[in-house]
Order: sequence, then structure tokens, then C-alpha cells
Amino acid sequence: MNGSGKNILIVDDDKSIQELLRIILTKNGYNVYLARDGEEAIHKYLEVEPDLVISDISMPKGDGFNVAIIIRSKERGGPRIPILLISAFYDDHANVQNAQRCGADAFLPKPFTQKQLIGAVEGLLENSDG
Repeated sequence: MNGSGKNILIVDDDKSIQELLRIILTKNGYNVYLARDGEEAIHKYLEVEPDLVISDISMPKGDGFNVAIIIRSKERGGPRIPILLISAFYDDHANVQNAQRCGADAFLPKPFTQKQLIGAVEGLLENSDG
């Protein structure tokens, strides 16, 4: 598995989750950028121009649904950046439906394995490469 230097923006208010994702993704060849809430995520998105965004749903200053909506509004006909939403509230069917409505490309329930994370990331990036 090789991330080929692709840029991934991780948005999560839990520093331990951020660090775990950073370690896994960096080990697999990805460049990782971190944001702690929805507001910071949009600033980082515009600064970094990531190839993929991984965002928690429940966060202060803009949840993952709002992050997805704002990113989609800022693409303006440019390349569609894949968005993977993560949440511990997978059993809530409304979260899955809202993720789809807000423009997210995939949803991964917490807890997840390293293999599940890398599989989701690779699949989204392959599909976005066209």
C-alpha cells in the first residue's frame, strides 16, 4: 500500500483519534494535515487542497455534515474531493442518510481497523482519479 504522497485532511476534535489516523496514514505514504473542528477544517481545506477529507461527524464549530456541504459548495466545478465521514454513531440510520445528502462519498463507523480505513481511503482515491 502506497499513498504516493497524496494529501489527506483529517478533521476530528479527539486528539487521540487524530494521532491514530495520522500514524496509520503516514505509515502508508500519505501526507496528513489536521483540523480540530469544522471551522478550522474549511481553512485547512482551502490552504492544503487535499486529495481526500476524513471528518468526524460530531464536532464543535461545524459538524462533519456542514464540513461536507461547505467543501462541496467551494468546489465550483473543479475536481470533486472525496469525503469520508466517520462516527461512533453508526447505528443511527439518520447519520448515514445525512452523510449522503451532504455530499459525503463514504461513511465508516468507529471503531474501525487499520485495514478498513486504508481500504476506504484507497477506494475513494482510486475512484476520484477517474
